[in-house]
Amino acid sequence: MVEITLTIIIILYSLLALTGLIGNIWVMTTVISQLVGCCMSPSFHTRRRTPIVGVQSSACLYLLLLSVVDMMSILPVPFIISDLTNSKFNYENWLCKLVFSCEGANKSLSPFVLTALSVDRYIAVCKPTYVWMRQTRFAFGIIILCFCLSLCFILPVTLRSGVVIIPHDNKTYVKCSVDMPRTFTLLLIFICYIMPLIFICLVYIAILRRLYKHTHLSTVGRRTSISLSRVVKCSVLVVMFYFICWTPYYLFQIYVQFFISPPGT
Repeated sequence: MVEITLTIIIILYSLLALTGLIGNIWVMTTVISQLVGCCMSPSFHTRRRTPIVGVQSSACLYLLLLSVVDMMSILPVPFIISDLTNSKFNYENWLCKLVFSCEGANKSLSPFVLTALSVDRYIAVCKPTYVWMRQTRFAFGIIILCFCLSLCFILPVTLRSGVVIIPHDNKTYVKCSVDMPRTFTLLLIFICYIMPLIFICLVYIAILRRLYKHTHLSTVGRRTSISLSRVVKCSVLVVMFYFICWTPYYLFQIYVQFFISPPGT
């Protein structure tokens, strides 16, 4: 039974990694082609050397960074599968630290960039006069800020992770492990999950209110090409995707911190 469960887990890991790899390569290729102006159109040869306009590239930069972070989260999968198969981490200590660094980047950098992307959409719809906030230079500044904030969570995990020997049932297991204090985990949950989730929900609610007023209270709005129902669906899907992907993990972490881990850890 244990072997069957292990096999199923390995297959799921492999399928998710393969799907994520293909999907992220497609997204990165599409976004990069837009950033450099490589749009396949009849006027391709006259436009291929023209970079995309600054106010259009901010969202592309955020999407590109999200794909890069997702690709980083795929890197540890072969090591995880090897660990599950052999019941042993057969690699160097620095590889163990790399695994947790990639995992930490996915946990902290992704929600920050997703929040920045949501704000970019808000500015595009609700504050179109704030063009400077959607320029490439400003987007790079926001990305650097996101990196700095995420380093506050990546570095402690990287420094404390390592290959350890764990005794269990008169046997010893070599594992890649990390033991973080409860305060750190709770800060991670609050800053990298709860706050971004609430903020993203508020941002999309504001966007939907703006579009509703524009569509129903304006004569021009009724003739606009913006489809309110489509925007509603896209906005809800963004929030739901973020919520569904991360809620099980963080609920489990909350359960571990408050009901399993001893006080003071």
